[in-house]
Amino acid sequence: MLFKIAMKQNNINQAKYYCLQLINSCSSKFDYVYTLVQLYLSDNEYNLAISALESYLALFPNHDRARLELGVLAKKANHKELAKKHLLAVTNSSLENKYTALTELATVYSELYQDHKSAVNCLKEVIEAEPSNIQAHFNLANIFEQQGAKQKAKFAFYSVLSIDPKHSLALARLADLDTFDEVSALAYEQRSLELLKNETNDVLCADLHYALGKVFNDIKNYSKAWGYYTKANSFNQKYLPKYDRNAIEQVTEHTLNRSHCMHQAPASEQLTPIIICGMFRSGSTLIEQILNSCCDVSAGGEITYLHSQLFNLVGSKNDFLHKVKSCEFSKGYHSELALRAKNTSLVTDKRPENYLYIDVIKSLYPNAKIIWTERDIRDNSLSAYFQHLGPNLNYATDLNDTIHHYEHQQIIKKHWQRYFDKDIFTLEYDQLVVSPTATLQTLFNFLGLAYQGEADTFHQQKNYVSTASVWQVRKPLYNTSSGRYLNYLPFIVECIENGEYKDLLKS
Repeated sequence: MLFKIAMKQNNINQAKYYCLQLINSCSSKFDYVYTLVQLYLSDNEYNLAISALESYLALFPNHDRARLELGVLAKKANHKELAKKHLLAVTNSSLENKYTALTELATVYSELYQDHKSAVNCLKEVIEAEPSNIQAHFNLANIFEQQGAKQKAKFAFYSVLSIDPKHSLALARLADLDTFDEVSALAYEQRSLELLKNETNDVLCADLHYALGKVFNDIKNYSKAWGYYTKANSFNQKYLPKYDRNAIEQVTEHTLNRSHCMHQAPASEQLTPIIICGMFRSGSTLIEQILNSCCDVSAGGEITYLHSQLFNLVGSKNDFLHKVKSCEFSKGYHSELALRAKNTSLVTDKRPENYLYIDVIKSLYPNAKIIWTERDIRDNSLSAYFQHLGPNLNYATDLNDTIHHYEHQQIIKKHWQRYFDKDIFTLEYDQLVVSPTATLQTLFNFLGLAYQGEADTFHQQKNYVSTASVWQVRKPLYNTSSGRYLNYLPFIVECIENGEYKDLLKS
């Protein structure tokens, strides 16, 4: 009763206390432990939630539900060894939970271990035993898409729709796999609108509207495309945290005021990161693909480690410096790089937020190079506006906010150039697509690499790409995205003509 009262009063700390008392008085009841875990998670206390499950399993080692929950939670917290250990144990001991555990284990293999082959094998085993397992089909489609296997991805998404014709996300994802003509666009629109009549989930409504925007952009019906993109962003704004300009300005201020970290011994003499940063949709995935086609560089993708470890400490200089100078921190980042290195000494890390931590990276790896991708902000902001992005990129739902974010990123860039100018290379996307050979020769010289015509071969790779540019980087270089904003100029004018960025339209 005390627990219920605490919950009714929204006193989470008291609720945790009473939940602990319930566990102490009846240690075998998993429901109490599970409730405590949910309370910890509501406060983002992942380590405490994991400890609660581990304590329960120490007393009841054969409790498969607890083991499954621990494996899933460890996966979310990026504790890959812990996740793999417990999910594998469930697959070997519990027929009831085996295929749920295998589906989760597939995600651990693909996302945390970069072991896509094992992930595919897990999902195929699930589908063979449970042909109507929607999640397994959907996850398999994701992996095929990242691999660039378009026909396999389409088949897997259509398999989802054959099981559940009302699966909005599968239908939305199919829009990226086709180039539409007028007939197919209208057919896709009709099917989507039928689903939207009964769709109450704002996230899925946003997905379908972004997809419809892409479909009508394909057939150059820019007015209709803009309408759908605008609706998509209005749905996106309902559940994303509002872009906070003051918070971004404070982050900028804290970063500028931070004395750049003193140089330490590098974490590894055999491994060096190439940091690719800049605005989202400014060409970072394209550059990574080009570099990855060079035999001396491995593609690391968007490594979350630095941002997840440091962002919440940006406002506290002492805590920030204490973290970055710890051996545990440097070893953690090194292990993430090593996981992605494929017999090369150079590994890319293209997490966009890494621009905040250039001093940290240079302290750990003095030889690290930074490639800062830039693009005409009118095209860049529009491209971001047309993508369904997450909480970290919530500026993208409003063109004015995107430009605000860009300006503050530029302030930080100029700051780092004062310290590390010789190690920062600005790569202009529009220059790259017009003069690829000259641009890339200069870039490769900057990196100490020999350019061998990678601009002509990068799109032929059979690697995995997990960003929104997955299909663009499977094509040869093209320049049709430069000046794309002109197709939408009347609508852009409506958005920013009365704002502080209206002068952009005059240039």
